[in-house]
Amino acid sequence: RPLLAVSRHGYAAHFSRGPHTSRYYLQCPPDDDPKAWTDPRVWEALRTRLGDPALPSGPITEREIFRLRSLVHDPMQYGRLHLVGDAAHIVSPMGGKGMNLALYDADLFARAVRDFVRDGDDGPLRTYSRRCLRRVWNDQEFSHWLTRTLHDAGDDTGAGSFHRGLARARLDRLFTSRAADGAFAELMAGLDPEASTAL
Repeated sequence: RPLLAVSRHGYAAHFSRGPHTSRYYLQCPPDDDPKAWTDPRVWEALRTRLGDPALPSGPITEREIFRLRSLVHDPMQYGRLHLVGDAAHIVSPMGGKGMNLALYDADLFARAVRDFVRDGDDGPLRTYSRRCLRRVWNDQEFSHWLTRTLHDAGDDTGAGSFHRGLARARLDRLFTSRAADGAFAELMAGLDPEASTAL
């Protein structure tokens, strides 16, 4: 189960990768040098931001600083060329949507090709981009919203106090509004593919 934390020191996340391995994320300036993040500094920041002074340390096998970026090619088809997955869209990893979107694109495209080859029906190929983009833009918006909320709600040195206040209001709403909580759960879990393809 993932743990996402916001504090005045910045954002942090813990994703378990089995009984003895985890992946951690720490918010930092995009021009930071990974070498500046020594093992003791990483563990101290994680314990502080995750609010767990007893968080056990271990060997850090990889460290990387990466920019959170998003991109959408709209439309996702050009003549007979159809774009699928990362070739069509890059989504911030915050919402965990990248692989799901790629699989959705591939499934939709495979069905469209099947219909064309088997039945001579080119309708699904012609509408492929429009059907995919409905889900792509929805997941992009959610991932962007979540990225901005978690990164702006704690440390305001980057975005400023106004954006920090907006992000805190979004977080507070998740804990005080059943409707907001339900919408977040629906977006996090993903839309029903059948509902997404309805035209």
